[in-house]
Amino acid sequence: MAVAFDASVLIDLFNPRLKGDRRAKLDHLVMELQKQRTKILIPTPALTELMVRAGKAREEIHEKLSVKSAFQITSFDSRAAMECALLLEEALDSKAKQQVSRSKIKFDWQIVAIAAAHNVTIIYSDDSDIARYGKRAHIEVMKTDDLPLPASARQGNLGL
Repeated sequence: MAVAFDASVLIDLFNPRLKGDRRAKLDHLVMELQKQRTKILIPTPALTELMVRAGKAREEIHEKLSVKSAFQITSFDSRAAMECALLLEEALDSKAKQQVSRSKIKFDWQIVAIAAAHNVTIIYSDDSDIARYGKRAHIEVMKTDDLPLPASARQGNLGL
C-alpha cells in the first residue's frame, strides 16, 4: 500500500514552529504509516514546492526524505505523464483543451497523476485543487484537519 503527501502537508510536517493539534496529527500519521510499513510517496512537483519554501533547511530536509525508508521521492515519469494526459483529457472539454498550453499544466495535476500511476490509496493534502483532481482520479484526499487527534494529544477531563 502507498499514500502520497502533497506540498501543503510536507511544508507543515517540516515546519519546526508547527505546534498543537496539527503537529500531533502529522507526527502521529507518519508514525502510524511507518508502523504499517506503508510507503509515503513524495511526488517531485510537491518536493519542488517544499524546497522553494525550505530556505536554508533545504539540504537537511532533502536528506531526511532521501534517507528515511518510509519516504519515496517519486518522479513524474512516462507512466505519470500518460495518467496526467488521461486525467486532463477527461477533465477538460474540447474548448478548454485548446486553451491549455503544455507549460500551463499545473503541479497539482502532476501530483495526482503520479499518485494514480503508483496506485496510491490516499493523498494527504490541504489543497482544494488536489482534492478536486484526486476525486476525478478516484483517489481519496484527506486534509490535515480531518486526521484523528492521537490520544496522547487529547486534554483529559479536569474534573471541575
